[in-house]
Amino acid sequence: MKRILLVCFLFSTLISSAQSVAGLWRGRFTSNHPLQQSASYKYELLLFQDGNKLTGYSYSTLIDGQYYAVCEVTGNVFDDYFVVTEKKTIYQNPPGDGGVLQSHILFLNAGQQEVTGEWKQANKRTTQLFVEEGKTFLQKEEDPSKSGLIKILEQKKVIESTDETKKTRPLNEDSMKLASRLKNIVQIIETSSDSIFIELYDDGLIDGDSVSVFSNNSVLLNKVALTATGLKQIIAIPSGNNGIVLTLFAENQGTVPPNTGVLIVRDGDKRFEVRFTSDTKKSAAVQIRRK
Repeated sequence: MKRILLVCFLFSTLISSAQSVAGLWRGRFTSNHPLQQSASYKYELLLFQDGNKLTGYSYSTLIDGQYYAVCEVTGNVFDDYFVVTEKKTIYQNPPGDGGVLQSHILFLNAGQQEVTGEWKQANKRTTQLFVEEGKTFLQKEEDPSKSGLIKILEQKKVIESTDETKKTRPLNEDSMKLASRLKNIVQIIETSSDSIFIELYDDGLIDGDSVSVFSNNSVLLNKVALTATGLKQIIAIPSGNNGIVLTLFAENQGTVPPNTGVLIVRDGDKRFEVRFTSDTKKSAAVQIRRK
């Protein structure tokens, strides 16, 4: 399924205590294959996190990036490690039958900016004599311009840059920002209309809170202050099971942390009021879908 960068698959209505491993990881892996033990493989993971669940993409390449494979991945986060498994190959050069899919167990270091671990083949064929496996070494990467994976996803139009100024700008600082925090769905709203009217206010004391509002993976409102007068916007709701996810990303925490606000959703005569809290580790979100 085609997705925009920043995508986080959201399903939990509970605030999760899982640590965040979302974002871009870059490094390398080794292989025990007799013909590949001396090969220099580069590896990247672009991860999106909801609670303890992970989704995203992997990228493996040999030497200069001319030969590569991009896979969709899923996984889980635990106390001090996470597990990521490649589910299918979506892009490959040169084209082929998909090749080896990997399952990685990756242990976080004390600073949570590096992981080391092991991988094993997740799709062993009956004709194979042994399961391929190896070691994995990755570091957290804050600069998306260094990523071969992001460049490919952009070329394939899986990634879309957001641009409220209508000017072309380099890939997705907003995308990486959104992916860096946990996302917690605090309410699911079902509407009967193909569009809704939203209002956004500070909750209680006006203390300088500001947020960016994402509709799915695009910036709807960028770094706006929460006030008593409120911000108002009309939003289209697509048909289908998923609808849209409105994410309230805290740009600061005001003078009285955390960042709190009230989101009002109007669907014709129906009115939904959602009080939310966001901070530097997690973002509140509301899923809105048509009945």
